[in-house]
Amino acid sequence: MPNATMSTTRIFVPVPVRSGEDLWLDGEKAHYLTRVLRVRSADTIVVFDGHGGEYPAVVGEISRQGVQLRPGAHSPRDVESPLAIRLIQGISRGERMDFVVQKATELGVQRITPVHTAYSVVRLKADRVESKSGHWERIAQSACEQCGRNILPVIDAAADLGTVLAEPLVGSRVILHTAGGEPVGTLQRIDGALTLLIGPEGGFNAAEIELAGRAGFVPLSLGPRVLRTETAALAAIAILQSLFGDLNRHTD
Repeated sequence: MPNATMSTTRIFVPVPVRSGEDLWLDGEKAHYLTRVLRVRSADTIVVFDGHGGEYPAVVGEISRQGVQLRPGAHSPRDVESPLAIRLIQGISRGERMDFVVQKATELGVQRITPVHTAYSVVRLKADRVESKSGHWERIAQSACEQCGRNILPVIDAAADLGTVLAEPLVGSRVILHTAGGEPVGTLQRIDGALTLLIGPEGGFNAAEIELAGRAGFVPLSLGPRVLRTETAALAAIAILQSLFGDLNRHTD
């Protein structure tokens, strides 16, 4: 009998998972399973490949080369929010941006677009964009493992704000702006999806606010206090998910 003590362990695997087809994990994934989670042969864990649903999997052979997993029947379990949020986030320093990616993923954001702005303290050079995107993708993967999501959020490559705002954008659009706008909680309706625009530590300059207005963004505020960029992003997401998403819904 498989050991049920590991049944809540969830692992993202970067390859397609199919019922009855063994998987072989090596490298960091195998190290995490055996050295951090300390799984043993015959333990049962849950695996998902990021495209929807999950699979119970029995741990098979464990060796220096890696870990064998035997996936069972696919479960279509889905905890995605009905509110499709795209977060366009001004890049902030190191761990602050990591924190936003992690917590936005946990709160159900479906797409995260890091942007350079006029007041950005951090500006990624071209040769660092790809590696940083990979870093944020791994953070999102770990957040999905923790929070129970089976579909990974899209993490876009960092780009300039003007470039992103020139793209076709769907649904409602909101920019957080300390100098004006109604409270986020007064928003009455969402047109299918929502794009949330948050500035970096220094906020937006006048030209960027005007540019966002021309792109259809409505200014909203989070009250009288000036919040850090990471606090503002997560507070706004939580309010929006409570109003239009699934934070105020009963769980099964």
